[in-house]
Amino acid sequence: MGLKNTFANNLKRIRKRNKLTQEQFAELVNVAPRHISFLETGRSFPSCELMERICNILHADISELFKKLEYTTNSLNDEQLNYLVKMAEELY
Repeated sequence: MGLKNTFANNLKRIRKRNKLTQEQFAELVNVAPRHISFLETGRSFPSCELMERICNILHADISELFKKLEYTTNSLNDEQLNYLVKMAEELY
């Protein structure tokens, strides 16, 4: 998975963790909802200024937006499994 797609997937996951719709999030970071859609599908990439606003609104460290979740189903250690469970719980 490339950098744009990693960012896109993490942005969507973190936005949902914060219980924000794309429209609500767009208003908070002062962009059009369509731009958020483009960011979350990897069709666009944010400027440095927008990246800073995104991190501030989502209370996320920039590294979280670029963190790859690398695992295989038969080689998860306890730490990875706990992380995945926590992420799943935050989405619902």
